[in-house]
Amino acid sequence: MSGHRLGQSPTARPGNLQDEIHHHALARYASLLLTLPSSSGHRGERPPMAPTVEISHLSFTYPGIDGRPPPGARPLIEDVCFSLDAGQRCLLLGSNGAGKTTILKILGGKHMVDPSMVRVMGRSAFHDTALTSSGDLCYLGGEWRRDVAFAGYQVNIQMDISAEKMIFGVAGVDPQRRDDLIKILDIDLSWRMHKASDGQRRRVQICMGLLKPFKVLLLDEITVDLDVLARSNLLTYLKKECEERGATIIYATHIFDGLDDWPTHIVSLCTVLSVHLLA
Repeated sequence: MSGHRLGQSPTARPGNLQDEIHHHALARYASLLLTLPSSSGHRGERPPMAPTVEISHLSFTYPGIDGRPPPGARPLIEDVCFSLDAGQRCLLLGSNGAGKTTILKILGGKHMVDPSMVRVMGRSAFHDTALTSSGDLCYLGGEWRRDVAFAGYQVNIQMDISAEKMIFGVAGVDPQRRDDLIKILDIDLSWRMHKASDGQRRRVQICMGLLKPFKVLLLDEITVDLDVLARSNLLTYLKKECEERGATIIYATHIFDGLDDWPTHIVSLCTVLSVHLLA
C-alpha cells in the first residue's frame, strides 16, 4: 500500500466529539498497524502486480443543479492518494463529513471522476459497468438498506416476504456459500421482512449482498444494526475471504471494538483534508 501524508496541520485539534473519537481511534491503531505486514498475506515470490484499488490525487466537489461545482465551493475531498493490493483489508476512518462515504461511492462507480484518479482492478468503476454487474465490485452502504435486488427487480426490504424467499431468490449462487452466510449471520429463514427488526433485515441484506464471490468489497457502516456476535462472525468471515481468495475490502466504520487484528491498513481522513496511511 502506498500513499502520502497530505496537508496535515501540526496545530490541528479535534473540534467536536466525532473528531475526538476519530483521533482516539487513530492513536489506538497506530501502534498496532505499524507492526503489521504490508503484504496481502500470501507466501512466496510473485511478479509485481498492479494495485487492486488505486486512488491518485483524487479531488471531488459535489456538483450543483447545472452539473458543475458551485463557484468557490470547497472540495469535500482534496488530493487523496492511496492504493491497496489483493488480499488487503483497510479501515477507512474519519469524522462525519470527512468524505468516507463519498470515497466509497466513487470507488463503487456511483460518482463520475476522471478515470486517471480512481482505478479498481485497473478499470474505471463509473465507466466500466461490468465491474459491478459481474459482482467483482460490490458496494454495501446506507442507501442499500432500503431496497435490494430480488428476482431482477428492486424490492423494498420491508415488504411482506420471507427471508427464505429473499435469499433463495438470488440466482447462480453456490449453495455452500449461501448456507455458510445464513449460519454466520444467524438468519431465521421464516422471518417475515415487514415484521423483522432493523438488525434482522440488515442480516438478510448483508447475506444477499455477499452471496456471490467478490474481488473488491466496499462497506459503509453496514454493521451498525448488528449485535456484537453477528458482527464478530461477519468480520471473521470477511477476513477469511481476503486471506483465502485474495479479496480486497475497504470498511468505513465508527465501531472499533473487536477490530484490533482485523485490518492490514488504515486510511484516516481528517477534518483538515489530510490522509494518513499506516501499514
